[in-house]
Amino acid sequence: MYQIAIVIFDDFTDIDFFLLRDILGRSPRDWAVKILGTKPSHISSLGMEVKTDGHVAETSEADVVLFSSGYKGVPAALNNHEFMASLKLDPQNQLIGSICAGAFILAKLGLLDGMTATTHPDAKSALEAEGIHVLDKALVVHGNLATAGGCLSQLYLTGWLAERLYGVDKRREIHRQLIPAGQSEMFETLISRTLSEA
Repeated sequence: MYQIAIVIFDDFTDIDFFLLRDILGRSPRDWAVKILGTKPSHISSLGMEVKTDGHVAETSEADVVLFSSGYKGVPAALNNHEFMASLKLDPQNQLIGSICAGAFILAKLGLLDGMTATTHPDAKSALEAEGIHVLDKALVVHGNLATAGGCLSQLYLTGWLAERLYGVDKRREIHRQLIPAGQSEMFETLISRTLSEA
């Protein structure tokens, strides 16, 4: 069974974490999801408390590492020595992804050096100031690295993950209950095209 780590910190963006956790939580037979941070619990930007399952250092043991976002939380995490020093990632052997401002963490770790990426449109100029060429795309993929821009791009990030681990049918399965009624064909076209062009 694959081990998926979702990394959070104080002031994480609620929808970026909760939607990601919900989508991945629908397939407990295919992967185990752990929430990792630097404390026993972290508080979201809207005041929701989320208990963690372990320390962020455990990301080195995961098959997949996904970084949440937060316009206040990410800058604080980047300046947290314990947080950054604990991240020992291996893009050759792990799938690594981020949503919105989570891309700043990948950039700080040097994982995006020489690559294109995406993030939330409001954060584009700041990420470009870090020397990253930012594309106006919902999902940008380079091998085992994926960055997603915009909260609802979780559909593409989780779709990329499901297809990489199990194939197209698994992607359709984890998204089935999320798609608006009467729009399955529309979303299938959109999602499959976005993944193929990522």
